[in-house]
Amino acid sequence: MIILIKWFLYFIIYSFIGWLYESILCSINEKKWVNRGFLNGPLCPVYGFGALSVLFLLNQRVNNVFTLFFVSMIVTSLLEYITSFLLEKLFHAKWWDYSHYRFNIQGRISLIGAIVFGGLSVLLIKIIHPLTSDLLKVLSNTTMYISSISIFIILILDLSITLNYLFSLEGKLKEIQLVFNTFKTQYLKRVDELKDTLIERFEESELYIEYIKKLNYLNKFQGVRLVRAFPKLTLQKYNESWQKLKKILVDKTKKKNYK
Repeated sequence: MIILIKWFLYFIIYSFIGWLYESILCSINEKKWVNRGFLNGPLCPVYGFGALSVLFLLNQRVNNVFTLFFVSMIVTSLLEYITSFLLEKLFHAKWWDYSHYRFNIQGRISLIGAIVFGGLSVLLIKIIHPLTSDLLKVLSNTTMYISSISIFIILILDLSITLNYLFSLEGKLKEIQLVFNTFKTQYLKRVDELKDTLIERFEESELYIEYIKKLNYLNKFQGVRLVRAFPKLTLQKYNESWQKLKKILVDKTKKKNYK
């Protein structure tokens, strides 16, 4: 039992260290304090899980620093990718995006991030974890037991509050999006109706009639030939005007054939 309690406290400690690292880094970039964490409390659980994964798999098994560095890169990057994927599927949101970095995979992980996590893993195994382990040895079993129970209760409450908010937020955003989509559909419909009305009025105007008269001076034969040869012809520029002219040429041809 005491072993599980120790590992739980390791998870909390390394989640806190990860939160501290992320918060300081983001605060420097934003030039203001940023509470960087999934939870309300000062914890980044992904760092805690990452630290435990590295300790379980590599501690006292890989002694070579370079091997430890590269294997840790793979382990932590895989964990980060899986975490990103699960969070995206669960909450339909992308919590971080490395797309602006070179050598990234779907924006979930990046080479620079992997290098940083590899370096942190080496520090964890060689320096941080031995110190943390010595620190817990100072505490009595009773102290660790009471501390872990108290922290676990707070963690569950924090997680419940966070998840409840996120799921409620998704529901509210869904309602807002439905209202927005309805409004946009109605608005675009009214815009199309207004556009048709304006076009009809323009075509009835003296200005439009005057320009139609000018079209009569164009080479009708060439125009009709072009329309017949390329009935699906569209122009990259002035295509709307071309379609109007084509309709006039087609209508005139039909009337001539009818007569």
